[in-house]
Amino acid sequence: MTTAILGLAAVWHGLATWHFGVTPARTLARATSERPVSAIATELFRFLAGLNAALVVLAAAALFAGHEARLLALLTLAAANLSQLVLDLRVRRLGLARGPMFARILVGDALFTALCGGALAVGLAG
Repeated sequence: MTTAILGLAAVWHGLATWHFGVTPARTLARATSERPVSAIATELFRFLAGLNAALVVLAAAALFAGHEARLLALLTLAAANLSQLVLDLRVRRLGLARGPMFARILVGDALFTALCGGALAVGLAG
């Protein structure tokens, strides 16, 4: 179970790296009503790409690590996704994000918070 969750987390954060790093202006246009898309916001998305790339490395490396390292990776991934989910909900409440692209981001962040947190809980329980 842990292997699948870590693999899926690597894919999830890989997709985020792509959308935030390679196509940040398009991603902003699909998820917000800001027009024209701000150059500052685009560069901030590239910053998010760097953070997500590090999470890809963490999840992928944990696939080849022992039990304790996997637990630490799951904790880190759960915290990263939870922090993003909290911000997603704030942005949504403020009406700053819209559309199916942002809905997928929000659902994905919620899903990976739950998956990584649940796998962590199971791993800690024994």
